Parts: sequence; structure tokens; C-alpha cells
Amino acid sequence: MKTLSALLIKPKKFELREIELKPLQKNEVLISVLACGICSTELSVYDGSIVGTNGVSFRYKSYPAHLGHEVVGYVSEKGSEVTRFEIGDCVTGLTYNGCGFSKYFVEKEDALVKVLYSNIDKQRLSLGEPLMATTNIVHQITISFGDIVAIIGDGFMALLLIAALSKYPLKELIVVGHHNSRLTLASKYGATTIINSKSENPWKIIMDKTGGNGVDVSVDYGGNSESLKLAASICKAKQRSKLVLASSYSNEMPFTIGNYLQNRAPIIIPAYPNQSVNKLRDLERGLWGLEKGIFPMDELITHKYKLEDIEKAFDDCANRSNGYIKGIILPQE
Repeated sequence: MKTLSALLIKPKKFELREIELKPLQKNEVLISVLACGICSTELSVYDGSIVGTNGVSFRYKSYPAHLGHEVVGYVSEKGSEVTRFEIGDCVTGLTYNGCGFSKYFVEKEDALVKVLYSNIDKQRLSLGEPLMATTNIVHQITISFGDIVAIIGDGFMALLLIAALSKYPLKELIVVGHHNSRLTLASKYGATTIINSKSENPWKIIMDKTGGNGVDVSVDYGGNSESLKLAASICKAKQRSKLVLASSYSNEMPFTIGNYLQNRAPIIIPAYPNQSVNKLRDLERGLWGLEKGIFPMDELITHKYKLEDIEKAFDDCANRSNGYIKGIILPQE
């Protein structure tokens, strides 16, 4: 079967091509793609900086590169051994098997969960992969009663995590960012302290607030050397606090290991979906959190694009102008 896909053929240049999908295996389903999220981790693929570098996903090894891994859509065909889904079911999950910016997509049954919403507007917001990634972080950091948690960053994924952690009995939920509008959302979603790093000194404020001790859990969603230094430096020293590396980083990241890691001795948690102890559980619970209204996807997905507008979508994601927080591609429109 053929499908229309948006393939990256060179830096910052997509081309719509008709590609042949591999024959459906007995444990796979064919998905008619309703929506696919634009993930900021793929900006370094879009600008060409990591295409072909050692260790990257098979999807980015060469041009044309296959982007898009936050798929939600309808089961249009299924393999002979698929038992969890029926034709017409809306599904989402860890869709890493190809190009998500396509009209059709093939994925294994055990990477997917069913979306229970029947309303199409809610279905298109049910992006399982980022919800699973957020749930994975919550499970990995094993929150304790009265913990102080700091999140460095005010982007889409940081705001999802804030919404989740605000349901826990924390002493403080501190958020550092530099967009006033997003920090306002962070406060709305449950942050107890918001700090604008453009006009305030985050390290001093956090140390003053914690009596010079620092935090129990520090999550870096900034993705640069300065945000990582801040996240590490506010960990409680020598008390096995947790430093969560939740962002994507460039290949060259200057960092002082001795001062920030060896001496303070935090437990380092590389919190990507593949570090999950139980991916399917985290997927199911992430979708449960969405259905219970914990994750405000309707506010966080701010931009929607047609498949032919994908270059503008990625440029908007990179520039984050006009209130952009998260965008999705709608391949069938």
C-alpha cells in the first residue's frame, strides 16, 4: 500500500512523496493518521545538525529523513494476531516505526493504546507519546510526601509535568522559565513559585526559599548547558536528590562534572520513554490522566497545520512566536 508522506530531503526542506509501506505483519496495525505532534526534539533533525551522526535513530540516518513520532489515528487494517484493537478504533502510542507525518502509518500492537474519546476534536489532541513520557518521569522520580521539586523550562513538556506533579503532596513546585504567558499557565496548573530567568536570579531565589539546602528533585527541560548547570546546582548536596535529564541536548555540552555531579552526588535519571520500566502501563496511565482532565492538552496544543504546511509548522516550533506552545499536523485535511 502507498501513502503520502512529508519527508525531509535536506535541512529545512520537506517534500510530499508517495511512499510504499511495508506489508502488514501479523502483530501490526495500519493507522489512518488523524494527527501527529511536532516535537521540539526533532528540530535538530529539521535543521540538519544530527542527520547521519553516530547513534541517531534509523529514521534520521540519511535523507530523506522520516520525522514525526506522536501519532494518533484510526485502525484501518490489522494483522492476523492483533487482538486488542478492532477496525475503526482510535489509537495512539509510541509510534517510532516510520514517518508520522503521513496519511497512513504502520505500528506494532504492543506500542499502542486505545483512545476512549469518541469526539474527533478530543481524539486529535490525544498524543500518547508525550503523555507517556510525562507519566514515565513521574514514575521514575518516586515522589515522597513533602518533596521540593524544581522544573527548569516552561515549554509544552514542562507544562504537562507541572500539571501532573501538582496532584502530589509536594512542599514546593518551583518553575523557572522566561515566557511570562507560559509561567502564568504554570501557576494556573499548580506551580507554587514561578521565576522568570530573564529578570530574576533563579539560583538565589531557590536557595533562599529552601534555606540554602536546594531541592529534592530537579528536572531540566531547558536543554542547554546553562539550564543543566542550574538544575544540577540546586540539587540538595550529598542527599541523593534526583536530577532528571528530560530534554534533548546537543552533542557538545560543556559541563563541570566535578562541581555539579560528583560533589553534589544526585541520582541521575535519563527520563526518555525508552527508560520506562513498563511502557504500556505508562501509556495507559497517561491517557487516563488526559481523560481525567489532569493534562490540559486543549490549552497546550495551540497550532494546527495541514500536511503541505509542515515547513511553516517546524519554523513556528523553532521560533515559538504568536503564542506557540505545541503544534500538530493533520494529514487528512
